[in-house]
Amino acid sequence: MMRRLLTAVAFLTRIPINPSKPFDGADVARASLFFPLVGCLAAVLQWLFTLMLNGLGVHAVLQALAATVLLMLLGGGLHQDGLADMADGFGGAFEREKVLHIMRDSTIGTYGSLALLLSLAIRITAMVLLIQQGALLVGLVAAAAVSRCSIILGWRLPYARDTGTGQAVTQLTGPTEVAGAIVFAVVVAFVCLGFHAFSVLLIAAITFLFMGWLCVRKIGGVTGDTLGATTEVTEVLLLATVATLVSAQAGGM
Repeated sequence: MMRRLLTAVAFLTRIPINPSKPFDGADVARASLFFPLVGCLAAVLQWLFTLMLNGLGVHAVLQALAATVLLMLLGGGLHQDGLADMADGFGGAFEREKVLHIMRDSTIGTYGSLALLLSLAIRITAMVLLIQQGALLVGLVAAAAVSRCSIILGWRLPYARDTGTGQAVTQLTGPTEVAGAIVFAVVVAFVCLGFHAFSVLLIAAITFLFMGWLCVRKIGGVTGDTLGATTEVTEVLLLATVATLVSAQAGGM
């Protein structure tokens, strides 16, 4: 179990943790059990960072911006890169092979840039609202845990390429890893949000279904990029959902 956890941390973050031996695709698939937990750890670090900045009198907007930068540094922009690649590929071509070719291109095009800007704008705005309502910790943790269950798509859908990093998820991830990740995420959501967890889980399920349908329709399955993009899109939407629910509840008091 410890090797699975260390592999999950090493795969999803830039934290200098080295498992006892180099990990491969099979290790990543087994480590997917802990993906939601690693997301929670990153969320807690963001929250602690904002607490420090708040103590220094930093404005909520700058706190949210700085915490977002910290997230990018922790994760190496892994999910954001997937979002940009998917947006460029899906927006820039219709033919399957051309879409996949564009997604492999290391440069970011117009669609990718717009997707990243929109994602960052929603994320930062939602975080500002959560900071103002004193609910940043529960919002970040719940969104991080639930969004990392995008491995469901990799488990249930075919891999769109012949080879690739994400192929291990589609071929080697088993029901134990998926079920464990889902149970952990659901428990975290209810602990953090109470009754509001139902809304968050519903939004996540709809997002997963839509992204899965879109991937199958466009390229015949998923890739590492589309799994990363699904995680990013889901996390941002969940942050916005929690911020909206918390703000509405505060306004009704």
